[in-house]
Amino acid sequence: MYRDLQTGAALEPDTLTTEQWDSLTSGIDRLGRALREEYDLALQFHPHADAHVATAEHTTRLLEATDPRFVSLCLDTGHIAYVGSDNLEIIQAHPERIGYLHLKQVDPDVMTRVRAQDMSFADAVTAGAMVEPPRGIPDMPSVLEAVEKLGNDVFAIVEQDLYPCAPDAPLPIAKRTSAYLGSCGVAAVRGLRPAKG
Repeated sequence: MYRDLQTGAALEPDTLTTEQWDSLTSGIDRLGRALREEYDLALQFHPHADAHVATAEHTTRLLEATDPRFVSLCLDTGHIAYVGSDNLEIIQAHPERIGYLHLKQVDPDVMTRVRAQDMSFADAVTAGAMVEPPRGIPDMPSVLEAVEKLGNDVFAIVEQDLYPCAPDAPLPIAKRTSAYLGSCGVAAVRGLRPAKG
């Protein structure tokens, strides 16, 4: 993160030098190898808003510089849409690297304001940038269908960045989102556990 996740304060420049990219990708490769060889775990790299790896271009650069045996991608659909990149393009360009999903959406109208004002991610979340499906982008059925076509068993977490929020706000959202995703008609949405309460 080049901005503090909670306060939005700038921590460092928002771009990496060539040497910093090399250090980042070689370090991720070493970590991925260690996780696989020592613990039989797969590293899933998560591009994130206000981080040095955020856009589709950054993601491609990272994937091309790392070993596919040890580094896969946690595709966070909301963060990719947040930076104006296309989730479907990433899935199509790197089908073998999609190892994990964070399913979420952003409000395109709020994002117009976020970009115009160069808001931090913390401020954008407070302003309502992240919304429950199907109120935003990307289009969830399209993403789910593209992942289903990969033929891999990809684990997904449904998320919505909410802070601050009332303690009773998440449960109704979880119930509505569960019902919505279950109605998308995509066979890959199995094992969906509706929220209880």
